[in-house]
Amino acid sequence: MSSLFDEFQLKDLTLPNRIVMGPMTRAKATPEGVPTPLMALHYAQRASAGLIISEGTWPERRGQGYFDIPGIATQEQEDAWRVVTDAVHAKGGRIFLQSEHTGRVGHEVNNGGLQMVAPSAVPADAMIFTRQSGYSQMTTDLHALTTAETWELIADYYKAAVRTKAAGFDGIELHGASGYLPHQFLSDESNQRTDEFGGTPEKRTEFMIRVLRRLIDAWGTSHRIGVKISPNIRYNGIAENEVEETYSILLERLNDLDLAYVAFQTPESLRTLANQPNDEIVDGEIWHRFPYEFIRERYNGTVIASGDLTKELAQNALDAGKADLFVFGRAYMSNPDLVERMQHDWPINETDLRRGYGGGEEGYTDYPTWEEQRAAAELTPSGA
Repeated sequence: MSSLFDEFQLKDLTLPNRIVMGPMTRAKATPEGVPTPLMALHYAQRASAGLIISEGTWPERRGQGYFDIPGIATQEQEDAWRVVTDAVHAKGGRIFLQSEHTGRVGHEVNNGGLQMVAPSAVPADAMIFTRQSGYSQMTTDLHALTTAETWELIADYYKAAVRTKAAGFDGIELHGASGYLPHQFLSDESNQRTDEFGGTPEKRTEFMIRVLRRLIDAWGTSHRIGVKISPNIRYNGIAENEVEETYSILLERLNDLDLAYVAFQTPESLRTLANQPNDEIVDGEIWHRFPYEFIRERYNGTVIASGDLTKELAQNALDAGKADLFVFGRAYMSNPDLVERMQHDWPINETDLRRGYGGGEEGYTDYPTWEEQRAAAELTPSGA
């Protein structure tokens, strides 16, 4: 029986375990989107993960929906990311960059005042946090990309991928989930185009496929390129009415690309579903209520699953053959040594989300490892 802690061969990249540190926006970059030395420390502390996926990183400035998130579009950003990848590699880790263009998700005050773009001028009915006004309605002043502009934006992904490789990353994950730009092209509600990028389920997959092909071109191999999708998720105002038709076509086309992996995000937390009465984790209907079965039946390669997982839920999914690698997010915020804690059944630190975003080292690089916690406890006088 395979274990979460076994080695896994991800094409030509050997992972020491099946545990993935998931991408988490933490708003620690500069306002101009330059990664900071504190980010290098944070990622290096977590290098025992089988694979680290970086926080979402914009390929061009209009794709910055949130404040203080990093980019990979300038030489300064590339050089700063090199400090991060060097720090991770020095600790024996592996790190992919998540390429994230938020499209209509966000607000122009977060990207320096640039007009945001989308497949069609259909605003997202959702809120976004800005430093100026707190939570605000996502921008409604959208520019619908022309066909020529869509091709130009695909070229921007390529340029960013070239910089990503130069910055020392081990690969790229295209963020095609969570209501962001590639997902907006997939949706029949946010994509109302009639050109080569819309109008039918197959044409709505064209943008994602074209971007992935350019990422492959930039890297020189498809084996270091992954993609994240989220069929039927309701997040950031996204909605889809032709889920099975669209994603069946998409997964068939992804098979042809021979990618490193397909990662997916579930419509609901696996932990929430598993806690409902009469659900069987491995064999029951729970697996038919979100994408595990759907993707396994249609995709031939490595599958990465997420969904508020625990060690037990991930191992059950592995035993049932539902996925190969497993993403942990919030637990990695407060447990730099999460792999070791799970492997040895050491206590898991609770995450204080009040300290989760923005700011400096507090709540970011100051969480101790279990060994550090134990050593500190031994030095504390009895009764103190």
